[in-house]
Amino acid sequence: MLNERRRFKRFDVSLDVTFETSMQSGEYMTGVTKNFSRSGLCFESRAFTAALKSTMELKLKLPGQDSFVSVLGDVAWKEELRDKCWIGLQLREINKEAKRQILDYAYDLWVEENRKLIAAGKG
Repeated sequence: MLNERRRFKRFDVSLDVTFETSMQSGEYMTGVTKNFSRSGLCFESRAFTAALKSTMELKLKLPGQDSFVSVLGDVAWKEELRDKCWIGLQLREINKEAKRQILDYAYDLWVEENRKLIAAGKG
């Protein structure tokens, strides 16, 4: 069995992200989440400068809606490859209802994917 360091399951989910490259820089970029959990998320974007443990504010597009929710978190890790980067963000602040909506949506996707695998004899 794999050694899993995380306390909570991460669900693969793609949500649009908009963020300022550094607090009050005025330069905004976009990206997409790769996964989401009760305590954190991972997102991908074009490469930019982000220091470990620095605070970032993201705007996440809620599933199936045109509205965004503000997320505040700390950079837990960062990986870069050529012109792309992946950021692991430890959540600090997020609206509880929005968090529930995202987790419910991600869980439903996970259940559906597992049903397909079981039906295909791969689960």
